[in-house]
Amino acid sequence: ETAPAESVGTAYTLTDETVIGFEGYKVTGSHIGGFGKFDGAVTVPGTEIEAATIEVTIDMTSTYSDDSGLTTKLKGPDFFDVEQFPQASFVSTAIAPAEDGYTVSGDLTLHGVTQNISFPASIGIVDDTLIAEAEFTINRMDFGIEYAGMADDLIKEKVVIRLDVEAVAGY
Repeated sequence: ETAPAESVGTAYTLTDETVIGFEGYKVTGSHIGGFGKFDGAVTVPGTEIEAATIEVTIDMTSTYSDDSGLTTKLKGPDFFDVEQFPQASFVSTAIAPAEDGYTVSGDLTLHGVTQNISFPASIGIVDDTLIAEAEFTINRMDFGIEYAGMADDLIKEKVVIRLDVEAVAGY
């Protein structure tokens, strides 16, 4: 695969309204969390969403969850190891029309491992604002995050990622 050519078009910059979240599951329940600091842009030539490029960088030290002890654990060496891997990123490689919107493909770099992933997303542009929503799962094992959890409360391999993106032109 070749990298996409340098994008030409309108750059929509992620706003503070954007939420990049996750939900992890274990035998006894689940925890939700996300990332407080990130930046990125979606560059769209005209209104051609299929020709758009997406680039997002996440500050992994901004990881949060619904449990402060868990947040500390997530940032530590068993999970995200933010000291060694302070950034995660996503760079799109293709956006294709799909039945309910689009299929977005791209390189997700997490925990120092890059994998090409694809996920369904709804993407629309109204005036100077681009709105995108997606919910999909990744397997944390694919990114070398292999901590199993407690013997009586094992952590599931699949993690749900939820994206609620607001990006504004010239923001």
